[in-house]
Amino acid sequence: MKNYSKRLLLIQLLLFIFIGCKKYQSQDHINTKFTVDKENIKDDSYSSKNLDNLFTAKGNTYFEPDYTGTSFDDYYVKNIVVKDQKGKKSNYLLFFDNKDILKDTLRIADDEMYSLNVIFDSNRKGIAVGTFDAKQSYFKIEKNFELDKNIKLKPIPVSSKIEKCPLPVQLLSEENVGLEEHFTFGTQNSDTKKESQSAQTVVDEFSQWKGNYQADFEISRTDGDYQVKYEVKITDKNNVAITEKINDESNLVSGTFINSVSDDKIVIKSKTDDTLEYIVAKIGGKYYLMGNTIYMLNPPNDKYILKKI
Repeated sequence: MKNYSKRLLLIQLLLFIFIGCKKYQSQDHINTKFTVDKENIKDDSYSSKNLDNLFTAKGNTYFEPDYTGTSFDDYYVKNIVVKDQKGKKSNYLLFFDNKDILKDTLRIADDEMYSLNVIFDSNRKGIAVGTFDAKQSYFKIEKNFELDKNIKLKPIPVSSKIEKCPLPVQLLSEENVGLEEHFTFGTQNSDTKKESQSAQTVVDEFSQWKGNYQADFEISRTDGDYQVKYEVKITDKNNVAITEKINDESNLVSGTFINSVSDDKIVIKSKTDDTLEYIVAKIGGKYYLMGNTIYMLNPPNDKYILKKI
């Protein structure tokens, strides 16, 4: 099973780097010079043909928050808030080299914060993503990404040793001056109230997720098509199984367990591979398969329809 996890990660990385999509044209812009054109500017929002092409959409509006851009010696990051025609917002980071070549993208959820230029052990640099507890001034890290010398993102275990973690970018403002003096970070939940919530509440939240789910989709690249199928079986809190099938190779993901449960999503991780993360979410009455593992299949596509059967 460990060998399978390695093979799956390799496939994901290959798809991530080499996809020449027929359906998802956004990959055509990776490793090319990319500019953000702005039209129909109104207040802080604008439309953009180039961004529409990048996100394989039409008619989106875009917004750049106060912390839109951050530069380093060999790369810079641009934060783009995407708002579709239905009003749904998504947050993306665009990574450029110093020649304005778009190298990679990363989706940040609305309730997440991110810290740039994080220093991991062995002098690796990257990004930490998580949530911030303002009362405790505590940054709970839930995802880590290494940024390699080619400015490409690679998920690494959340347990990776961090030598330095700057304040999350969203908190870099005048009103937060001095926060760094007592700012802390880690991977444990600082909210003890959540940990001590009643067993009945947990049961009620979990019961709605019991059942079998299926996702079936295709990823196209220059050397062929990949038919991807997922089967998720949630029997009880101690019994969850995920089967992944890529073309003719089918495998059961090892060590899966339920990491957290809420009324809108259930997070599934693996005891044998910290980089694996699957999320079954309910959005607008429909079920979706999400999570870091799914996102890495074909960025910036971050979710696929799930059928509950």
